[in-house]
Amino acid sequence: MLETFLMTRPRTGPRRDPEAQRRALAAAAELLTELGFHKVTMERIAERSGVAKMTLYRWWPNKAAIITDAVRDTLAPSSTPDTGSVTTDARTQLDALIKVIAPYGDASVTAAAMSSRGEEGRADLAGILQPWHDSLVTILERAQARGELSQDFPVTVTAHAWMGYVVYRVVFLQQDITETDLTALVTAR
Repeated sequence: MLETFLMTRPRTGPRRDPEAQRRALAAAAELLTELGFHKVTMERIAERSGVAKMTLYRWWPNKAAIITDAVRDTLAPSSTPDTGSVTTDARTQLDALIKVIAPYGDASVTAAAMSSRGEEGRADLAGILQPWHDSLVTILERAQARGELSQDFPVTVTAHAWMGYVVYRVVFLQQDITETDLTALVTAR
């Protein structure tokens, strides 16, 4: 009899209720917009979403993880510009990247999220940045096809260099990058 009860009893545990997960992610995104990363807490997310704090911790190890999941869809490039000018396209895309990695004008958000999540945060950031890198490669390959750049131009190395410059300046040095800086970066050949 007990064996039958245990076999038919609904499973409990870390399985996520899709509606509760949706509410938690929505609450995290709302609080991020309203308060900024540093003032969001798991307690506030739990209160706003109606999902128990312990449940949140079962699903996400910390606030950086839930916030990353909450805004993940907004972190990918919306498009790859194609104005016919490698300088304009690259500058536009790098400027958009800067806005993604320095949300709300605060680069410490990305640095804090990455450091508080350790190796998983680093891997997540790499995954978030990959579509941006791919977009820059597309811009450079188009420029090659148009004859703006030579066929032996180091496309992948240049895309990596541009990404590295932006991430280093914005995330690690927490410095603003001006239009002049971006123009100098993408016109240096």
